[in-house]
Amino acid sequence: MKRIISVILAVLTLSSVLTVHALADTSPFSDVSVDRWSFASVVFAYEHGLMNGVGGGKFSPEGTMTRAMVVTVLYRIEGEPEVDHKDGFTDVLPGKYYYDPVAWARSAGVVNGVSETSFDPNGNVTREQLASMLFRFCDFKNLLVDERGAVSAFADRDKIHSYAEESVSWAVGVGLIRGVKDDKLDPRGFATREQVAAILKRFVETDFTTLYDYYLPFVEKIADYSEGMLRSEMEKLSADPNYSIHDLHVWGNGLLAIGLNDFGRYDVVEDYIDMWMNHPARGGILSTDAGLAGYVVIDMYERTGDEKYAELARECLRAELERPTDKYGEIKYDKNEDDDIYVDGTGMVTPFLARYSSVFGDEEVRRIAALQVSNYLRMGVMPRLYYAYHGYSGSGAFQGEMGWGRGTGYLMLAIGSVMRYCHDEEVNAACEDFIAHTMERLKPDFKFGWTLSDPEAPSDTSATGKIMWGVMKAKEVGLASSVDDKTIKAIAKAGLTDVYDGEVRGSSGGSGGFGSYSDKYDENMSYGQGAMLSFYVLFLRYLNGTLTDGR
Repeated sequence: MKRIISVILAVLTLSSVLTVHALADTSPFSDVSVDRWSFASVVFAYEHGLMNGVGGGKFSPEGTMTRAMVVTVLYRIEGEPEVDHKDGFTDVLPGKYYYDPVAWARSAGVVNGVSETSFDPNGNVTREQLASMLFRFCDFKNLLVDERGAVSAFADRDKIHSYAEESVSWAVGVGLIRGVKDDKLDPRGFATREQVAAILKRFVETDFTTLYDYYLPFVEKIADYSEGMLRSEMEKLSADPNYSIHDLHVWGNGLLAIGLNDFGRYDVVEDYIDMWMNHPARGGILSTDAGLAGYVVIDMYERTGDEKYAELARECLRAELERPTDKYGEIKYDKNEDDDIYVDGTGMVTPFLARYSSVFGDEEVRRIAALQVSNYLRMGVMPRLYYAYHGYSGSGAFQGEMGWGRGTGYLMLAIGSVMRYCHDEEVNAACEDFIAHTMERLKPDFKFGWTLSDPEAPSDTSATGKIMWGVMKAKEVGLASSVDDKTIKAIAKAGLTDVYDGEVRGSSGGSGGFGSYSDKYDENMSYGQGAMLSFYVLFLRYLNGTLTDGR
């Protein structure tokens, strides 16, 4: 939980802007008496530096307030950050007191103009415009804005412009805006200065829930369930002679380990890797399926400095580089593959190679990692609707988009890792185009489908989680610019509809295999569970501002 008031007070105190008028029984303004309905709000806004008088000892409580004035208040609350004035409004000119505030508000998505080029800074702010600015400011600050009020109770509800319907409903729901009369909201009426003071007082005193605090309990439950799944796999390896070490390292389990490790569940991850290290069949299972587990091994080495993990990472690298490749240098998923290349293997091995190249400073491995992605981006991917494992053919004949949503997810695991760790500008530019094209296939429910190019196909949590993990890895270094804040939040919100007490469903799409689970895990698949956990952990970092501090 977080009170905006604490942020405001800290900013104003540090900047020495605030001079408190502490006389609760007297008014700082001659035109605001102590028995006026807005007295407490006006004094609050004045004492906390949110609003000033109009001069001559007056506040002008029934006067209007401009759009620029409101934006300036929010800019103060934000701490008056430096701004970039590119793409500014033509009617917001240098030298004006609102020049920086309006530029900040536009870049933060807090305001829109009255047109593409004009802001109308001196226009009087309406009540619905004020609600919209506060709503967008909360969204920008990653506060929960889901609450809605009963605007149907107001007789003039039809006067609310369509752009402001959501914002006004929210403002009514959280108690910021009340009717000017019992049955009138007056959404298009100009907000008076005393009304603005009252709304601002309620605003800074409201105990808003941060999105981080809202999502954290859900992610903790997903992690709990994921840990149970991974431990179940380890128990099966110990108890069932028919269960191989390879089964432990199918890629879904690797994603479980990545998500659990990033969430700080180190005990289960160390048990998982140690079982691998100490298993007598370890040397026979270093296939591309184990690539994601190898990614976690590198993280453990970086976190602990334990040389045993570095040696295991080098062992993984040797095994991957000894695998057969096609004539373009693409590592094959299956040694018996024909000229067609399976996207599965690329999605498993490339994150490991990219991460290895970054941690150990190996330029040749970096080149090989980038090559795994650039082959796809150069030659296209197979345009099939169902079960399209293949990416491109050995002749480069297949062109188009990946029909299989999970297949695109595999490729996004590779793309996000290469963008994050390999720093190849030419490859990154091609990856940006692929991401933008993929986001065009986002379904109306803000999920990706089992069949990506079919809008009627069922949604798939595995495809959604993997695609978004790749996006968030690119976001760690300021890339994936085509995926905006609003879209990321909408996808995260939509994903919760598939979570039941920590269990992520909606990933099978009618496809079994890739690892089975005993007892209560019979109905779940690790590839959806692990994919969504991994995405949500990075999403939490995104919300609390630490994503770009990540590895």
